[in-house]
Amino acid sequence: MNNRGEVIGEGIIMIYRLSLVSLIAVVVWGISSVSYAHYIDVRDAEARVLARSVVECVSPDGVLDLDIIPDEGRKNIFSYCGFEDFEVGRFYVELKVESSGKVTRLSQGDSGALWVLEIFKNDEVSEGLRKYEPGYYDWSYPVYVLDEGNKFVAEVKGQVLINNEF
Repeated sequence: MNNRGEVIGEGIIMIYRLSLVSLIAVVVWGISSVSYAHYIDVRDAEARVLARSVVECVSPDGVLDLDIIPDEGRKNIFSYCGFEDFEVGRFYVELKVESSGKVTRLSQGDSGALWVLEIFKNDEVSEGLRKYEPGYYDWSYPVYVLDEGNKFVAEVKGQVLINNEF
């Protein structure tokens, strides 16, 4: 009878110990989740990486050959560069090749999304709303262009906009 009482007593004490350890674990987890919760925005870096990928696709070795890019490829630059449709739903890319008064556009995505960027240029936007700011990168560089058999130096201006995922 004495052994049975000890076993029951140990069981009750074990329940108390497990409850205490569980309570301590929940408190430690709660404190660490609050202190380690930090929002990291990588959309601007993602825009730069996407811009580099598109530029390397259309102008390998620093030469942009407009003769090999079909009209459909100029309107769907992601498809031309081998991106899948499900990968580029929230992106907008535009390249403008300017030379001697002629402008050639290579683009794909929702160009109407640029107005969202204009909202965030306003200084009165709250910090809570800032985390929804789209990633944006624009650049300009000189490049050799082959167009209709003629080779010349032109200016390429590009912009990439990356919206939030919803």
